Formats: sequence, C-alpha cells, structure tokens
Amino acid sequence: MKALVTGSNGFIGSTLVEKLLQENYRVKCLVRKTSNLRWLQNLDIDLVYGELTNPESLVNAVSNVDLVFHLAGTTKAKNRTGYFVGNYQATINLLDACKKHGSAQQKIVFVSSQAAGGPSDVNKPMTEESIPHPISIYGMTKLEAEKAVFTFGRNHPVTVIRPPSVYGPKDRDVLAMFKNINRGILPVLGKGDQKVSMVHVNDLVDGIVLAAESSRANGRLYYISGDENYEWKTVGKIMAQALGKHPLTLHIPVRAIDILSFISTGISRISGKPVLLNRDKVAEMKQPAWLCSNALAKKELGFHPKFNLLEGFFMTAEWYKKMGWL
Repeated sequence: MKALVTGSNGFIGSTLVEKLLQENYRVKCLVRKTSNLRWLQNLDIDLVYGELTNPESLVNAVSNVDLVFHLAGTTKAKNRTGYFVGNYQATINLLDACKKHGSAQQKIVFVSSQAAGGPSDVNKPMTEESIPHPISIYGMTKLEAEKAVFTFGRNHPVTVIRPPSVYGPKDRDVLAMFKNINRGILPVLGKGDQKVSMVHVNDLVDGIVLAAESSRANGRLYYISGDENYEWKTVGKIMAQALGKHPLTLHIPVRAIDILSFISTGISRISGKPVLLNRDKVAEMKQPAWLCSNALAKKELGFHPKFNLLEGFFMTAEWYKKMGWL
C-alpha cells in the first residue's frame, strides 16, 4: 500500500508516518522547501515538495497512492482569511488534485479537530450524531473542510477523524504545562473544573490507520479519544504525579486571560505575526466542557486506546527528559 501524508513533519503527522512504516506502507511526505524535517530524518520515505496553496505542486504528491492522510492545517493565523486559506482552501486544492490525478479508489482520511464539533455539555460528550457548533474561526474552517471532504466522498471513499487534545512525545503544547509543574507551579484557569477529553498520539494514529483500512469507515466521521474524561485540575495533578512533583496550584482568573489575549492580539496586529493566545483560543478555553465519545470508533473500527493518562504522561515525561526538554 502506498500512502501520502500531509502535515507529515509535525507532531501527529510524523508519528503517523512512523506507524505506517511499521505496517509496511510505502510513504510519501508532502513538505515545503522550508519545512523542518527533524522528525522525518533517517526514515525510509519519499519527500515530495509542494504547497497546499499551490494546486500545481500537488500533482506528484497525489499520484500513484492508495491512501491520502490529510493532517496539514492552520492552528493560528492573523485573521479569518488565514484560517480559511490554511484549512478550507488547502483542503479544496488537495481534493481537486486527487480528483484529477488520483484513482477512483483512492481513499482520503481527513484528520480534522474536536473544534469543528464544538464544545460539549458538562455531562454529555459530543458524538458523531451531535449537531456541530464550532465557536472559533479555526473550528468553523475545519468544519467547512469536513463538508468539502464529505461532498468529495459522494464519488470516492473518505473518512473524517476528530481528535480532542492530543499529547505525547514531540508535542510542544502540553510541554509548557510539564515545564511549569516541573518548576513547582500548577497553573489552572479559574477553578480548573473545565472537563476535557484527551488522547495519546500513539492511540490516535492507531485509530487513524484503523479507519483508513476499514471499508465500513467510508463516508463516516469518528471521534478518536481516550476512554476517560477529566477536569483540567485533575489533568495537572496526574501530570505532577508522572513527574514525581508536588506543585503549588495557581488559579488564574478568567479575566486575566481576557486581558492577555487583548494584549497579544494587539501585538499581532503590529508585528503581522499570528499568536496562539488570541480571542478565538480564549473563547475555547472558557467553555465548561470539551468532551467526546469514542464509542462509535470502538464499535465500528475495533479501536481500543492503550494509554490511560498516567501511563501516557509518564511516557511523555521520560521522552522530554531524554531529549533535554525537561
């Protein structure tokens, strides 16, 4: 089997590439000339240089592959246009290239985001049947990209995956929290009672491959997450346990985050560079729950996560220490 992976040099993408190689796939990786290829070095892959914003550069990437794993996207941008181009238009360009230069049997697996579904009720996880209601521009553009994939799926096999917060080796987002706890401080927003679903990156890529290899998954959407849901303050305590630390809990007022996002947005306008802590991100942070159910993936794909949070955090912390990140 031959596969193309977009976003292949990132945290999740490179982990998926490693998984595919273990399963004896031949793998093409779509990368930019300026991409950091640290996680792809010494892997038996074919590098294809191209840009999702440049349709002509995608011909070689999508040709002669059985599976297209689309993971590339824009998680932070200066404005709505940046999210639209990086998430929706990039997906349209890829689908057009597949239509023109791929085979009719070529399958697309689009790794979207929980943000496309939107937040959940406190005691009711989102399912594949829930009506999507994204609250951020990022989530809205991911949802529009999903719709484009399903439209393409009228004539081609497609599957859409929505992961929640992903953690594991190579991740730099959760690393910031590990570092704070390692210094003896556990910061939590407000009371720290926001409920979240999470998934270890190895479990996620297992679920992605299961969906790719299942004909039953064609035309379907799946949430791929861990089995447990947690309050954010509990996530921090488990992380501290994995590190063997007893940090001081620092409650950050929600109002302080609002002020910080206002300042960082102003800096972004002046510098012309996107920032992660923008109003969109704060809106997501302030939601009481981001829960999702993996029940359908278990039923239809045979998905079963291997990591609970303590095991996953311990493994991640050991990797960070080995790399000198902690």
